[in-house]
Amino acid sequence: MTDAEPTIVISGSTVTIARLEINDPAVAGYLLALPAAQRADHASRAVALGIHAMATTNMRATLDDVKEAVQRILESATTAAEQHLSDAVDSGKTQLAAHLDPDVRTSLTARTFAELEELHASVLARLDPDRTDSHTSRLVAAITELLGPGGQLSQRLEAALDSSDAGSGLGRVVETFERRFQELRDLVVGEQHRVEEAARGTAKGLAYEDTVEEVLRSQARAIGGCIVERTGLTKGTLGLNSKVGDFVLTLADGTRVAVEAKNVGRMPLNGKTGILNELDQAMDNRNASWAICVSRTDSFPGEVGAFAVYGNRVLVVDPGEGTLTGVALRWINSCAVAAAQESDRVDTATAQERLNRVRDLAQHFSRSKRALAAAQDGLESVRHDLDSLRSQLIELVDDIARALRPPAADKRVA
Repeated sequence: MTDAEPTIVISGSTVTIARLEINDPAVAGYLLALPAAQRADHASRAVALGIHAMATTNMRATLDDVKEAVQRILESATTAAEQHLSDAVDSGKTQLAAHLDPDVRTSLTARTFAELEELHASVLARLDPDRTDSHTSRLVAAITELLGPGGQLSQRLEAALDSSDAGSGLGRVVETFERRFQELRDLVVGEQHRVEEAARGTAKGLAYEDTVEEVLRSQARAIGGCIVERTGLTKGTLGLNSKVGDFVLTLADGTRVAVEAKNVGRMPLNGKTGILNELDQAMDNRNASWAICVSRTDSFPGEVGAFAVYGNRVLVVDPGEGTLTGVALRWINSCAVAAAQESDRVDTATAQERLNRVRDLAQHFSRSKRALAAAQDGLESVRHDLDSLRSQLIELVDDIARALRPPAADKRVA
């Protein structure tokens, strides 16, 4: 009970108790187990029951008896509440099991299985090749339209294999064969012309080949382990009497180098008649992976200079002195050694810089060589002039001496 006394109003048989407070755990537990709407009614009945018991109990009833009676009532009420909660939990379990029971048609599990079966049937229907509207049937129809008889692939193959159409694949192949046969014919005709020219006695070309052979053998000895073959009079793998490739030099590692010796006025660089194309043919004809053209005179186009590298083809100007030919062979030997090593260890930028330096020095060397030759020719001319002047001076002095002699002396002498 609180400090303030509760206010009790009695009207007839109705008793109203205000500010009534009970501090009893059993009472609190009992009321908490009841629904909120029922608590006031139960509390009212419990108070009425207690007072009624007190009023009707004889004088021997004590307050403990009343408490015991109230305790039994509370225990009964608690048991009823627990039973109510247990029944509610059991009902919930039963309803949840019914929702998850696949044998119950309206359960969640049964409806999920039904939807999965419906989806499975729909997927099978979309993939059924016997149905004209299925995805598989449409895919087969598209493939048949593309690859079947009269399809797009067949049409494209017919167009590509139409030899009458110059733009078709087969037409281009035929054109390529015709062009290759024409090139072979040009090679044969050109070789025949070279044979006829040699037969007429173009001694200067053969003489320069002799000079180049001596240079190649000298440089091969300097490099070491090389083999030089003169192949200008033997046909190669191109057949049809193709003899392009005057020499073949084999390096120590087996790398083959085809060498062309030229003693002509002018040579084009590109095109069918260009020197680069001829070097390609020389490599094919001699089973070589490198080629060198050694020109006696400065007959290449101006941009070539005295030394130039075009892929695996090297052009040099060498009148027979041998320096630039040796540079070309050493460059090829270095490239062959680098190719045999791991690619990531080769400094291509440094190699290109050194190659450019070689070209500059070769051009300078060629100019200096020509200047020296011109100077030597000038000195020889001056020497001849001096000899002629010397002879003329001596003859003139002798004439003067004869003119100054007295006639008597001449007679005596006679």
